[in-house]
Amino acid sequence: MADFVPDDLLKDFITESDELVQQVEQDLLTLEDGSDLEVVNRIFRGMHTIKGTSSFFGFETLVELTHHAEDLLNHLRKGELAITRAIIDALLRVNDQVRLMMADIRDGRSPECDLAPFLESLDLCAQPPDTNALADIAPAAGMLPASASAETAAAAPTPAASTEPGSANSGSLAEAAAKLAADAAAEKAARALAAARPDASDTMRVEIRKLDYLVNLVGELVLERNRLLRLSQDLAAASSNDLALTEAVATSTARLSFITDELQNASLRTRMVPIDTVFRKLPRLVRELSHQVGKEIEIVITGQETEIDKTMIELIHDPLVHILRNSLDHGIEGAAERAAAGKHPTGRITVDARQQGDQIIVTIRDDGRGIDLERIRQKIVEKGLHSAEQAAALTRRELLDALFLPGFSTAAKVNNISGRGVGMDVVRTNLRRINGSVEIETVLGQGTVIVLKVPLTMAILPVLLVQVSDEVYAIPLRSVLETVRMDHAAIHRVEGSEVLVLRDRTVPLLRLAHIIGAAGEGQASRAVILSINDTRIALAVEALIGQESTVVKPLSALLRDSPYVAGATITGDGRVRLVLDPNHFVRGCSLPFAVQ
Repeated sequence: MADFVPDDLLKDFITESDELVQQVEQDLLTLEDGSDLEVVNRIFRGMHTIKGTSSFFGFETLVELTHHAEDLLNHLRKGELAITRAIIDALLRVNDQVRLMMADIRDGRSPECDLAPFLESLDLCAQPPDTNALADIAPAAGMLPASASAETAAAAPTPAASTEPGSANSGSLAEAAAKLAADAAAEKAARALAAARPDASDTMRVEIRKLDYLVNLVGELVLERNRLLRLSQDLAAASSNDLALTEAVATSTARLSFITDELQNASLRTRMVPIDTVFRKLPRLVRELSHQVGKEIEIVITGQETEIDKTMIELIHDPLVHILRNSLDHGIEGAAERAAAGKHPTGRITVDARQQGDQIIVTIRDDGRGIDLERIRQKIVEKGLHSAEQAAALTRRELLDALFLPGFSTAAKVNNISGRGVGMDVVRTNLRRINGSVEIETVLGQGTVIVLKVPLTMAILPVLLVQVSDEVYAIPLRSVLETVRMDHAAIHRVEGSEVLVLRDRTVPLLRLAHIIGAAGEGQASRAVILSINDTRIALAVEALIGQESTVVKPLSALLRDSPYVAGATITGDGRVRLVLDPNHFVRGCSLPFAVQ
């Protein structure tokens, strides 16, 4: 590495190279769908930029690797080679290795690796077509297979090397394939996984217009502060019945409140990034896994420009991957089964994102075989979760909720890619940690739709303030369906539990005073109707205080595991108020096993 290189230059190099690696991966996947000289040139420029900057910093191994990739890309630019899957695979592996080496640089390690297998693969790809025998071979020793990028590095099976008579270099390639497992160690796979995670860096690009607006608001805030200070001085010197001064203070206070709200919103917008940061990883995942399972599957992504808080990006990554694995492996049928059902041989997965209020809605839809509810019912009985009679009485929603139970799967064979239900409990658990939710809908023979709902941001939370026994609590507004005045004639007991009859619908009733052990529990006159994953409960409280946008603070270590409490906040009167967790109220009800 070059001596006396400023740290800020190195950080800029890492940030720029990470973006180039992501762009090269997307362009390689685009190139596989059809030859495009402009895309080839863009990939070439990306590799050339990484090579040139690496040379400046003295990363010679990185320079040599990208230089050989440039040579292969140059053949494609000149039309000397046709674009094949083998070439795309080789370039993707090189790109993966560049990502690993950039992760080494970010962690302060020297970006060294055994280049021989990568260079051999690139050289073989650069041979004339009649001697190119790479179409079905495994990567050579020390290389991560193409399917090891992003999510499949640790679990990808190794394809067999071509040993057909007449295949050029079949002996050496078979030997290279045999050595794959030795050098593609778990540590390297784990590093590839970490390096490919979305937005792992501690920096981000912010549009100038957002910063300009933020700076302007700060200027307005300073001016209004000065005005309020002057009015405060005048008010202290004036008589208490000076109406004009009182009105001026009220006007300035309202203005200050408006600017504060705008400043808060502008600050949040600077943290917003397109959800494409996550979505751009999905085509590569679908490409590799579809080849592993022997299916033709295309992915269609829409709404990738939808913005979400940067802190949420990584949190929704794992749930998306779990769902895609299930859709690829068990949701979408093989070509023969699809043809027999009158479907197109190529399966389709559609991923869409949109903003709805203060939530981001991510919809994953496949046109596969759908989920057999009767199969779920059988599994419930087999696992001893319910008797046959009880299982027969379960509703459609309760059956689908069973998929979120730990270890529950309807798959006849669970492999290392997925098992319908295996991992779905992780999806719901991860989403609940960020006040999100997941819903499933399916039509047998037509496909499955999974809807993820996540907060736009975790920084600001709209809440409903309620009172119980002289204490005020906050309930996240996104879980509140409505509030009603309780008619005690509509309260009944069913199997020892209270229920509220609301417009001919029976809703489980919980009393907040009972839960927190407060006195005056018989004074509850209002009910807050909470909705979680289509499950409704009524929470009885004494009074409704109003709505408020607030900042939620985490609890201390002593209170972190307290049930029913998600955090704490400070209200306008300066008091600390507990923020309740609606998910725990749902799990605390006497409801079917599926939501426990």
